[in-house]
Amino acid sequence: MKKVLSILICLMLVLTMFSACGGGETEDPATSGPEATGPEYKIRFAHIENDFTACAQGVEVFKKYVEEGSDGRIAVEILGSGSMGGEREILESVTMGTIEGGMAMSSLFTTYLPNWNIFDLPFVFKSRDDWAEKVDGAMGDALAAEAESIGVKVLSFFDGGFRVISNTKRPITTLADFKGLKNRVGESTLMIDTHKALGDNPIPMSFGEIYTALQQGTIDGVDTSVIYVQDGNFQEVTKYATLTNHTALQMVTFINKDFFESLPADLQEVVMEATAKTTAEQRQIAIEVDELAMQIMKDAGMEINEPSAEFTAAMIEATKPVVDGYRSQIDAKLFELAGL
Repeated sequence: MKKVLSILICLMLVLTMFSACGGGETEDPATSGPEATGPEYKIRFAHIENDFTACAQGVEVFKKYVEEGSDGRIAVEILGSGSMGGEREILESVTMGTIEGGMAMSSLFTTYLPNWNIFDLPFVFKSRDDWAEKVDGAMGDALAAEAESIGVKVLSFFDGGFRVISNTKRPITTLADFKGLKNRVGESTLMIDTHKALGDNPIPMSFGEIYTALQQGTIDGVDTSVIYVQDGNFQEVTKYATLTNHTALQMVTFINKDFFESLPADLQEVVMEATAKTTAEQRQIAIEVDELAMQIMKDAGMEINEPSAEFTAAMIEATKPVVDGYRSQIDAKLFELAGL
């Protein structure tokens, strides 16, 4: 009898230990299933924009569509406001695969790809519609294909508005009004050449330095779009804005090519579908933000001038040597596609 009792006690102890070690078939729903593993992939997406801009808003839209379309299999982490460095650093990081995605001005690509200078030739785009037709067409496709040689897949071209010149000195209504002005331009040889042709003194400078430079008189004006006048609060330190529209400011969204190709085919499709939806929405946002920025500038007391047809024609004529000077540096086919 004692022997049987001992055996029963041993069996009970074994069963108790088995249960305590999780030998049962039930699982805690909080620690099991696909939800517990989190996203399969993460896209860290860097840019330098503040939340106000249409391009920053576009990145938020992209995040929404990617995460929804992938049912959470892809997470998009936005690293905005320059938290990953300037646009040059962002582009370099994506080419190297240090981060997965980012956004930068098209002019940054010219360091590696001279043909991308076509985007910033003066007066290559006549209007927003003309711009969209060209960047979404054969011209944009050809340039996007070139970017793959540096390990980048172009996703889309975001609308950053057409460029204006905002300054502290005077209205710009003729070519003579450019003379003597120290205008900030992007860090691009082409932009410098364009401003020299117009007659002012271009000073390359990063965006983050502009406000203080205007305050201190290091520069008199800035070449940027209406959206970025407001984004930089330049309406606080400049008085005049001329809607020269000499170039468009297109922002490029892009992703590391190897990372994109490592995604399963269905998730690649999700990213591209999200891109198409985002592009359409971002361009509408850009128009609305443009209008809001213009009103903020007016409310701040800025005088806004729209060039006459004669002044626009004079600017086009003055900058023709710049266009012709780049014919030896840019594929002739791109000039044809650009209508030049």
